[in-house]
Amino acid sequence: MSIKQKAIHGVIWTGIAKASMQIVLFLLMLVLARLLSPEDFGIVGMAAIVTVAISMVNDRGLGTAIIQKSTLSQEHLSSVFWGGIAFSLLLFAATIVASYPMALFFKNPLVQPVVAVQGAGFIIGSLGIVQKSILNKDLEFKKLAVMEVISSVASGVVSITLALMRFGVWSLVIGALVRDGVNVLLVWIYSRWRPRLFFSWRQFKELFSFSANVLGNDVVSYAVTNMDVVIIGRMLGTEALGYYTLALNLVKMPVTRLSGVVSKVAFPAFSAIQDDMKKLRKGFLKASALLSLIIFPLLLGLALFAREFIALFMGEKWMPMAMPLIILVPMGLAKSVGVIRWPVLMALGRPDVELKWNLAYILPLATCIYLGARHSLEGAAAGISLLLVLTFPLVQTISDRIIHLGDREFYRSIAPAAAAGGAMVLVTLLAKSLLLPLISSNTLFLFIGGFLIAAVVYMLVLLTTARPTLRNIREFIRPDGSSEKERRKKAASETNP
Repeated sequence: MSIKQKAIHGVIWTGIAKASMQIVLFLLMLVLARLLSPEDFGIVGMAAIVTVAISMVNDRGLGTAIIQKSTLSQEHLSSVFWGGIAFSLLLFAATIVASYPMALFFKNPLVQPVVAVQGAGFIIGSLGIVQKSILNKDLEFKKLAVMEVISSVASGVVSITLALMRFGVWSLVIGALVRDGVNVLLVWIYSRWRPRLFFSWRQFKELFSFSANVLGNDVVSYAVTNMDVVIIGRMLGTEALGYYTLALNLVKMPVTRLSGVVSKVAFPAFSAIQDDMKKLRKGFLKASALLSLIIFPLLLGLALFAREFIALFMGEKWMPMAMPLIILVPMGLAKSVGVIRWPVLMALGRPDVELKWNLAYILPLATCIYLGARHSLEGAAAGISLLLVLTFPLVQTISDRIIHLGDREFYRSIAPAAAAGGAMVLVTLLAKSLLLPLISSNTLFLFIGGFLIAAVVYMLVLLTTARPTLRNIREFIRPDGSSEKERRKKAASETNP
């Protein structure tokens, strides 16, 4: 099976898993929102300073060097395994030390034990870094998909059970640790690789030399990612942070889950074709087009029906998060198509680009959040969203130069989704304000009726204006990996030898 076919099969399997998991996690989040308070989500949002770091270390870090490097020995892998555990112990100790100052900073004593317990995720996750990286390198996405679904469902079941038993914020904390633990257990079951009692500083350093830029970028990205939590939590308090955290999770869910399907598959696939720039560019553009076609209508629909959605599924206590959610959607749109840049730059051995950009991004981001938070939660959300949208073209131009893309090629790839999404928003807003209220003012009717109108408009515009794009993507994801022209040529050669 070719690299392209493996990547496509990976997208299909990971896509099925992500879609299933998206539905499950979405339902679990709605149940937890009903059972828990905004303050509970706010405290977990403060502890996210630790959980984001855990995710970065476990999903990127040393594992990226294993995926990117073409030849690896058993000694390399064992050295990374034991070195990763030692590193995780240091991070866990640092988390415990930092937990008390964090509680003082956020003016909430419950932050201290929550952060300290959450830090155990560093150790749990380190036990599976090498095995998971090997499965990614070998494009074993079916196994990875099954692992992710099972661990997420287990986490959700535990969290809901504990929430029903009135464990409050601890239901979210323990649920996250259960997810990490189940994931590690499954990765040991699915991966045949086992570490040896061997460690070589030379071989560890050989892989670490590539990961240094990645880890350095992770530290800076960590600061950027948590800037909003730190400032909003400090200035506006736990309840406001709870509204913001859940709004951000709703916006990021399609981005991190669905974009993650493509980006997770793309890094090992792009790494395998890193010497063929033409194929890499083609894959990048079609992946961007595919992401935009799926995620643009989801996020725009979320903005269009934010208030109806909250009233129907989450309860009136969450209505203050409606406007921040709507304001954050443009940021989600930019992130959804920008996420594919990272695997391309990583495959080309240029993680330094993201590092440099994040360094330049820290001060403007902190300024925008601070100035916005002085007014309100909506102001903080507007500062974040506006900065990312305005700087998106600059970041994309820098990436295009490295991939050797023309200035307009990327924007042409996402133009069909943007046009269809724009038409969907315009028609749906008119229907919600002028047509549907004449029939009924019932919230459920407005939600269902508006949703159907939005879906029909989006599909009609897409089928009318984007047929070449849809055809290219259909050919790109055919199981045999060939275009219609190539199949006809092959059939003709078989008929006339």
